[in-house]
Amino acid sequence: MSPFPEGSLRQRMAWLHTWVGLLFGWIAFAVFLTGALSVYAPELSRWMTPESAAAGPASRSQALAMAQDWLERHARNAASWRVELPDARHPLLALSWHGEGGEGGAMLDPASGREIAPRDTEGGEFLVEFHYSLHAGQAGIWLVGACSLALLVTLVSGVIVHRRLFADFFTFRPRASPGRAWLDAHNALSVLPLPFHCMIVLTALSTLLLAYLPAGMHSRYGGDVAAMVAEVFPRPPPLSAPGLAAAMVPLASLARRAESVLGEGKVAAIEIRRPGTQASIADAWRGFDDRLLAFPDRVSLRASTAEILDVRTEYPGSLRLIRTLGGLHYGYYAAPLLRALYFLLALSGAAMIATGLVLYVARPAAAASPFGRAAHRLNVAMVCGPVCACAAYLLANRLAWPASPGLHEREVAAFFLAWGACGLHALMRGGRRLWPEQWCAAALLWLAVMPADLLALAGDAELRPALAAPLHWAVWAGCAAAALACRYAARRCRPARLPTG
Repeated sequence: MSPFPEGSLRQRMAWLHTWVGLLFGWIAFAVFLTGALSVYAPELSRWMTPESAAAGPASRSQALAMAQDWLERHARNAASWRVELPDARHPLLALSWHGEGGEGGAMLDPASGREIAPRDTEGGEFLVEFHYSLHAGQAGIWLVGACSLALLVTLVSGVIVHRRLFADFFTFRPRASPGRAWLDAHNALSVLPLPFHCMIVLTALSTLLLAYLPAGMHSRYGGDVAAMVAEVFPRPPPLSAPGLAAAMVPLASLARRAESVLGEGKVAAIEIRRPGTQASIADAWRGFDDRLLAFPDRVSLRASTAEILDVRTEYPGSLRLIRTLGGLHYGYYAAPLLRALYFLLALSGAAMIATGLVLYVARPAAAASPFGRAAHRLNVAMVCGPVCACAAYLLANRLAWPASPGLHEREVAAFFLAWGACGLHALMRGGRRLWPEQWCAAALLWLAVMPADLLALAGDAELRPALAAPLHWAVWAGCAAAALACRYAARRCRPARLPTG
């Protein structure tokens, strides 16, 4: 392909689509893959902390009473308390506190009040963090933003390039020439999920808009993020002088009072500032897992009397817009079936990118060029690498000395070591065998998650009940499906269909 665009609009768009998709697709595949897994980040965190399976069900009133009793015994002199109530996706009662003596936290079984110490893992939150920053801080956020913008360009240019956009969706010839077969697969994975892909890319850009376009904040607030947050985001009422000690209304009663405004069963967290004093204020925060607006309503109450001091349920249009776009991207509002659809569509986006990358080197002219052979090796490392890395991350949770401190560091190290091993293999091995060997390695890694889970938990009497939880069966089924998909890919990517490298 010419290094510069020539010809008609469609030809120029084809040039743009090919090169932008190729150069940014190597990173975008990992972003889409971890984004798909992030849909189930809370479930992955629960699987990666089997200690949480010991938590039993409890009423909200019972959980709040246990939380208040525990905090009064262990953090009486703290400046603030925070209680996060359990729900279907987060079974533990999460407590935290701050004060002059430092800060701390605890996880409780809401049924018994027993403290539970989960293993030192980041769980699904690492995949969320990698999804938007590549575990590389601000530089990673910028790179993911560039990939999002590039994907938007490829989506628009792809629509312009294809005359028979919707007809191509129904055309799939797996036994045709490699170039034709990969093009059909790319088209099929692009057309039907196109609205989702456009939505997810646009909302991705909106969620970190200030990181990508900080000029407005610098112009108005002189770069002071705290000043911007104080003006744009509604703040709870300030505290007055502490005053004398005063008994606090039970947290359960405060929650019921707040729910008279927020709705029954809607309080997700309560924060108590200066507990045990006359000035103490309780801020009750509404969960937003049942609506698009990803921002919590708040009711602030006098903790000693349950008097409502401030209510915040209405927001400026700009805040509603940006947090609604964020809600569309995060999918917190999604019910189980819609959540599964998010997951499958995100996986289809990853597959769309992967088939597009392979499509470039499936062309004879590209396969014969030095750049095409280098692109083939990069394709293998940047597609199979993240797939193997995610499996290695789960395996490390069970095998990398899970009871020892620093497990989260070993899990992350396993993630990048597995990816690095794929890159090294792609650099050293002959080009014809790269795809089959790496897909087989990925299949073995995903298949190994099930016996590793069984062996790690079956021998521990306290953790053994977790094996009976439906979540573990669901994770095993997902790993088995991933192993089968990788094995199928290994068979389809046989040497005769791919460049030699």
